[in-house]
Amino acid sequence: MSKLIAEIKDVLSVHLVTNVLLSLTYYILKVNRPICEYLFDDCFLELKEWEWITFLGCIIVIKGRRQSAFLDYANTACMFAKFLNGVMLFKASPIYGLVYFLAVLLHTIVLPRPVYQGPEYITYFRGPNLQDELERDKRITWIVTFYAAWSPQSVTFAPIFSEISSQYKLDNLKFGKIDVSRYPDVGQKFNVDSSSWSKQLPSVIVFENGKETNRKPFISPKGTVVRYRFTKEGLLADLDLNNIYQKCKQNPLKVRKEKKDEDIAKEKKEN
Repeated sequence: MSKLIAEIKDVLSVHLVTNVLLSLTYYILKVNRPICEYLFDDCFLELKEWEWITFLGCIIVIKGRRQSAFLDYANTACMFAKFLNGVMLFKASPIYGLVYFLAVLLHTIVLPRPVYQGPEYITYFRGPNLQDELERDKRITWIVTFYAAWSPQSVTFAPIFSEISSQYKLDNLKFGKIDVSRYPDVGQKFNVDSSSWSKQLPSVIVFENGKETNRKPFISPKGTVVRYRFTKEGLLADLDLNNIYQKCKQNPLKVRKEKKDEDIAKEKKEN
């Protein structure tokens, strides 16, 4: 129920509502009197404009096939719709197009898309201690993001990864990050290119039993990087994180026997 309420709040957010209104601006202005009479020569959509709108619908369907979340789909649709609005308004009058462009820019600055700002449960690795941690206790499954502070995609993905870490953390399911722009040798060790032209930033790698079992973006057998769009729902599905979570939850960490013996010996010594 709480998840449903959160999704409803996201759909009714000021950002999305205003984004939809901006996406319908041309249609609203063109068919509603007396606004259309003042701004345009007529108050109906021409055949060519209907053709453009139909073409826009086809693009949205094609581009939206990979969007598993409604909000991602809605924002993708709004992005293309606003572009077409700008083109049609500019065609009607360059002044209309300029005003619309400024309105879209203002919306982006003042009402940006809400991002996760809650708690995170992430270990920030410094160089070789990543490998040390992977080998220290192989019962722990690690999900590690290799990123660069200068990478826009890494910055965009950061709140998504923080939210996932908050929802899926367990004693034996942990999340980590390492800045490969500071530690390029670590990136090279794990086959993550940290150069300025890299197509692998960010990269998310799953380590089970101390070994890599999955990564996004995927590297083909030919060594080419398969482009990947990071979304929360897409990553959860592609990493099979729900199944990993259930598996870790059903097999919680147990205190090692040798540690128990040490504690017992210590208690006896103190007594």
